[in-house]
Amino acid sequence: MSNKKNTGSYYTPDYLSDFIVKRVSLHLTGGKTISVFEPSVGNGSILNALRKSDIIKKYDNILITALDINKIEINKAKSEIADIKNIKSSFEHCDFLDYIQEEKKLHHLIIGNPPYIKKNLLAEKQITICQEIHKEAGLSNNSIKNIWTAFLVKSTLLLENDGILAFVLPSELLQVKFAEELREFIQVQFQRVEIYTFTDLLFECKGQDTIILLGFKQSENKGVFYSNIENKKQLDSSLNLTKKDILVKSNVKWTHHILDSEELIFLHKVQEQLKSVSSYCDSKPGIVTAANSYFIVDKATEEKYGLNTYTKPIIQKGVYVNGSVVFSKEDYNQLTADGKPTRILCFKNEDIEYINEPVDYYLKLGEAEDIPKRYKCQIRKNWFVIPNISTPPDGFFFKRCHHYPKILKNEANVWVTDSAYKINMNKGFEINHLIYSFYNSLTLVFSELTGRYYGGGVLELTPMEFKKLPIPFLSITNDEFASFTKLFEKKNQIEDVIYKNDFLILNTAVKLNSEEIKRVQQIRSKLVQKRMR
Repeated sequence: MSNKKNTGSYYTPDYLSDFIVKRVSLHLTGGKTISVFEPSVGNGSILNALRKSDIIKKYDNILITALDINKIEINKAKSEIADIKNIKSSFEHCDFLDYIQEEKKLHHLIIGNPPYIKKNLLAEKQITICQEIHKEAGLSNNSIKNIWTAFLVKSTLLLENDGILAFVLPSELLQVKFAEELREFIQVQFQRVEIYTFTDLLFECKGQDTIILLGFKQSENKGVFYSNIENKKQLDSSLNLTKKDILVKSNVKWTHHILDSEELIFLHKVQEQLKSVSSYCDSKPGIVTAANSYFIVDKATEEKYGLNTYTKPIIQKGVYVNGSVVFSKEDYNQLTADGKPTRILCFKNEDIEYINEPVDYYLKLGEAEDIPKRYKCQIRKNWFVIPNISTPPDGFFFKRCHHYPKILKNEANVWVTDSAYKINMNKGFEINHLIYSFYNSLTLVFSELTGRYYGGGVLELTPMEFKKLPIPFLSITNDEFASFTKLFEKKNQIEDVIYKNDFLILNTAVKLNSEEIKRVQQIRSKLVQKRMR
């Protein structure tokens, strides 16, 4: 597993390679010569699919250049096409990033499954080359979070004017903010784009969902086309279909295209009728301590070092507030009694003159752990003085969740770490109304569509993504909120709450009828099942 982590090698299963090559072949008319380039050939699965395909019969000469950093796999890949007479091949044992520094040849088809290696695992030289590639394409360094982005960008630039790109990529290309300029780059570079998403995880890749991206530099039928394939059985059956049978053209912005075009258009028409969360409240990340385990202490540590003069109540993690929409003083006291870290150190710069011996000893413990050397601490006037500790917020929204997003009323008047966003209501609006209105299938659908998810099904929304969520805002009485709170606390699953409230909220706010509400519920179920799979 460690080798995979460092080399990013997650080889393409044969059935997926067969699918990719078949889709590409549908667009190739044949001719005298085609130049094919595979920048990370791996075990030769795609070459094997090429050997079995009708592409072999369409061209008199097939010139193949294949690279890989694994010499053993290169030799395996060679054997896949060794007996094909009209193939002339060149196999290079090298890193694609090194190869492209010298080689400038253009290709008709670039096909493959680029490695998946996070930036922090790359060598400095690799990072520098990635930066140069992005710069050459007019892109910023912000989108260099993983080596696959450089493979995608450079391969696109190595295509002939009528070339085709066919890559297996992580689905974060469709989802995350850092890939936004890559999506724009693709749409500028290719007249036609085909994206295939999968409900089932077809092969293991660091817990990442994968997609297939096909890009055509020239095409008579221009646009962005999508297809979601439910499982391997459907993938196999689609090999016998023509290209128009499984693809849907969509002008909707790139997101989780597990949904078909009609579903996305329906959702966005409803969204246009609603204001966003930011219309009703201000939200900002919680407190950044730089070292939660040191700056947030339990009651015993507070008493041992006499820190009570310098502490305030805080919620450190979302797991501490499961099951309700209200965080009460009783809830906080119970966490404290259970020995959870619930007190944050809130020193002021002027306190340094009055610190007693026990407190000074605790600060020296931090120095022994090199806490002052952490970046956030280094930029402070005094390393132990945490900035931006204002008043407790009206509520908080935890940026990561599992089964459903968590938004809570702060009755305990506690602070919160940057695991959550502080919510303070705009003038004229109440936190009770926001929380009640938030828990409906439509807003939760857009939480799924807007955010990104990790292996294990964890959903995350950035501050801006939370602010932009559409919400059918309704005003309710205190008694209605109390009843809603009881319903929430008694639920077995979140659907017990949202299905009960969907008609009340969505029919009132956007006039959705029962059939349309059921459609929203089904869409949410589809998205959650994919994420939680």
